[in-house]
Amino acid sequence: MTVGISGDSCAAVSIAAGCDAWYSVIGGIFPHTARALLTAAQAQDTSDAMQMSEALAPLWELFTKYRGSLRVVAAAASLLGIVKAPALPLPLQPIHTDDVNLLASLIDRLQLK
Repeated sequence: MTVGISGDSCAAVSIAAGCDAWYSVIGGIFPHTARALLTAAQAQDTSDAMQMSEALAPLWELFTKYRGSLRVVAAAASLLGIVKAPALPLPLQPIHTDDVNLLASLIDRLQLK
């Protein structure tokens, strides 16, 4: 049995506190970013891990705004050219254009990869 966390916004503190696993949504789309956060948290470099997580706060806020990560990550996949828009089946709706622009800015500014 393992103890894990699935809330990406809580991952840094949870891994540093001893969780065995992180069931990450950003790991699927931004694996290098997730790996850096995980490595810092596992190394007990809580300060660095928390700084990384805090830098991702605008992304976590989008997840909260859209009541989960699905639509936000679908928009990110479209922005990165991984899938063609619209990336979601009906009846799911994409995130608002303003938030797509914010997400594009975050991907660029934070160098999410």
